[in-house]
Amino acid sequence: MAEPTKKPNQKPNRKRGKKPMSKPTLVYIVFWLMIIGLSFVFVVNQAGRYNELRQELVIISDNIENITAINYELQLQIDFFDSDAYIEQRAREWLGMVRPNEMLFRNIAE
Repeated sequence: MAEPTKKPNQKPNRKRGKKPMSKPTLVYIVFWLMIIGLSFVFVVNQAGRYNELRQELVIISDNIENITAINYELQLQIDFFDSDAYIEQRAREWLGMVRPNEMLFRNIAE
């Protein structure tokens, strides 16, 4: 059999229209895919943290409302206990005190 003759400047047999990717181009693609992937992970992580903090904010806001209501009730009690009417009531009940020119009646049967 006769050997096929080669042309002196003939290139190796390749598919036409497709050029193999060079190594630097492949490195750039992998690099940018990694950057995009890391950015996506960062954004998802931050969104999760944001939702956690929003839930904490709602809970803390509810606690603040409850504590404010309790504080208001306690302030009303403080104001009542500091009032002259309360002090007079306690003086009459506990100590048996009377105002000037008042008569005190006691039940002897008790």
